[in-house]
Amino acid sequence: MNDGRRRRKAKQARRDVRRMQTRDQETPRDQENPDETPLVEEVRQALATGNPLDLLGMVSLLIEATKPDPLAFVKSGRQGDPVRLDDLITGFVDVPIPETTVLLAVLAELLVDDTDLALRCRAEVAARHGAPPQWIFELPQVDVYRAVRMTHVLGDADELLIGARFTSGHEVTCVAHINHLLFSEVKDAFFVPDSIDHVISVAAEQNTDPDTSFVEMSPADARAWIQYGLGQQMFVAGTDSWPGCRPLVQWLIAHLPEGGRAYQSPVWGLRLSELFNQFVDSPWGVPFGDPEYRELLLELLETGSGDPVRWSTARVEQALGSSSFSEDVAGERVLAVPELLRAFVPFAHAQSGIREELTAETLAVIDELGPAFKQEVLDNPVYWDDDEDD
Repeated sequence: MNDGRRRRKAKQARRDVRRMQTRDQETPRDQENPDETPLVEEVRQALATGNPLDLLGMVSLLIEATKPDPLAFVKSGRQGDPVRLDDLITGFVDVPIPETTVLLAVLAELLVDDTDLALRCRAEVAARHGAPPQWIFELPQVDVYRAVRMTHVLGDADELLIGARFTSGHEVTCVAHINHLLFSEVKDAFFVPDSIDHVISVAAEQNTDPDTSFVEMSPADARAWIQYGLGQQMFVAGTDSWPGCRPLVQWLIAHLPEGGRAYQSPVWGLRLSELFNQFVDSPWGVPFGDPEYRELLLELLETGSGDPVRWSTARVEQALGSSSFSEDVAGERVLAVPELLRAFVPFAHAQSGIREELTAETLAVIDELGPAFKQEVLDNPVYWDDDEDD
C-alpha cells in the first residue's frame, strides 16, 4: 500500500470519528440507529472472521498511516493536515460504543513505542462497561515459538519467517524480507494466516532454486536481525503490506527473547590483502597487479553485502551504477573496472563454490552494463582534467 493510500485510510478513519462524535452529541441514546461509519463496519467484519490477524492488521495500518512523513519537507504540492493518532484516540474515547472499545483495546497492545498512549487506551477500556472479546485481553500471551531463515547462496537478502500462536488457537507466520544490498534493512514484510510449519512446507515444495535453503534460527537472533533492519530504514518503498504492518511486526518481535546477535556483514580484515594477492597471482588477475587496482577493488567490495566472494547480478548492477571512485585513481584504471570485475568474479566464486550458472549470469550483466559505465567515466572531468600549472 503506497503512502497516498495509507494517508487516505487514516483520513477516512478521522472522518469516521468526527461523524461518530457528531452523532453522539446530536442523537439521544434511546433513539440511536444511525448509518454506521465505514470504520465501525470494518471492525465488525474483522471480528466476524474470528481470526485475530484481521483486526490486528487493520489497527496496525491505522497506526502506521498516522505517522509523520519523514520526506514531507521535500515533497511538492499540498499534503493536507497531518493525521494524528492521539486525535483519533480522542475520538474513540469520546464515542463509547463496542467497536471503539475494541479499537482502543488493540491499540493498547500494539502501541509498543508509545507507552503513554497505550496506557490511555488501556485506562479507557477498563472504565467502560462492555468488554471486547477475551482473545484481545490475551494478546500478551501470544506464543512466538519458531524462527526460520530462507537464504540464498549469494547473500543479497534473507527472508525471516516467525511463527506465532494465539490463545484462540489461530496461528500466524510473519515474513520479513531483509535486504543486505541496502544496509540490511527490512524492505518488506507481510503476515500469512497459517502455521509456520505449513508455510515452510509449501515454500519448500514450490522452491525450484537449488541455491535457496531454509535454516533454523535462534528466536533471539531473529528479533535482533529485524530490530536492526527496522532501524536502518530511511526511504521506504511501499508494497501492499509494507510498511502498513510495521507496528504489528514490532509488536510480534517484542514477544521474542532479547539478547540475540544482529546481522553482521562478513568481516575479512587482513584476509582481504591475502585474497587480493591470491587473485593477482591467479590466471584471472595477472593484468591487475597495479596497486591502484587494489584500491579500486576494495571500493567495489564495499558495495552491497560486502562479501568479497559472492557477486550477484543485483550487486554488480549496484557496483556499476556509479562511476564515482577515489579521485586519486587514474582515469585509465577506472575505465578498467568492468574488466576488473569480469576477472575477479570467477576467481571469487571459485573460492566460495558458487555454481557456474550463477557466475555466468553475473558476467552477462557486467558485459551489458560495462559500456555505459565506461562512458560515464569518460564524461567525468574528475579523471581527465589535467593540472596545467606544471
